[in-house]
Parts: sequence; C-alpha cells; structure tokens
Amino acid sequence: MKFRETKRCPRCNTKVDKSMAICPYCQLNYQKFDMATNEEAKRAYAEKDNDRVLYRKGCPKDVKKWKLLLLAIFLGYMGAHYYYVGRRGHGIFYTIFFIIGIINAVLTHYQYTYASDFGQIFYLLVLVWGVVVILWIIDIASIIFNRFKIPVSLPRD
Repeated sequence: MKFRETKRCPRCNTKVDKSMAICPYCQLNYQKFDMATNEEAKRAYAEKDNDRVLYRKGCPKDVKKWKLLLLAIFLGYMGAHYYYVGRRGHGIFYTIFFIIGIINAVLTHYQYTYASDFGQIFYLLVLVWGVVVILWIIDIASIIFNRFKIPVSLPRD
C-alpha cells in the first residue's frame, strides 16, 4: 500500500497533497508563499495588518540562518533572535524576564535578606527564569533543525 505524501497548508492548517500548487480550501498559492519575505511581514506588523502575515518553518531568502543562530546563542536569553525576525511580543517577554533574572541575581549576590513575604516571590521568579532558559535552548535547537517559525508576508497587490 502506497501512502500519499501530504503537507499542511500554512494558512488553514489542512492536509493537502504535496503535488498541489494551490490550497483547495484557502486558495494559498504555495509558489508565491515560497517567495514571501520577512521584511514584508515586518511592514505588515507595522501597518497593523496581521492578517497578511503567515509563519513558515525555515528561513526565507531575506533572513540569514547563521545570523539568527548567532543571535539566539549569544543574545537569545534577551530575545534578540525574536527582535531580528520581527516578533517583538516574544522578544519583550524574553527581555522582561532577563531583567527580572538579573535583579534576582544581583540581590542574591549581595545576600539580600528577603522578608518571609518576598521569599515565595523570589522562588517563583527563579522558576520562571528557569523556564525562559529552557525555552531559549529549545529556540536554538529549533533554528538548527529548521523548525523555528518566522513571519513572512507577500507584498500587497
């Protein structure tokens, strides 16, 4: 028995035959989608036109994988790789928790004595910072294996 090769449409997430050029459900042209750029997605975000933005796994032609990987490795704990591809919400999340982690590290280094009320908050923030570090490592792996989602968009017609 031979299985059909299928793929998922990036817009409507339905399974379609790999040989199809256009999604039968949402009419997305896959050839045009392959030419979509990250710069155009950044422009669409700036214009608050988020409906034009789709996410693709792997790098489009205007995003350098080596640059994305270096940003993720060396500055990823601050969200630099998300800022590079225009996903500012995720970047802000990483930046906020990086700052919280630095404040916790400084207070711990100077042996700040926490009042009993603040002790639980400290441990909660350390736990959240640990989760962010795990997410950062997952991001690095997803970039290496072309699973990192990068926003792309086609130019306006």
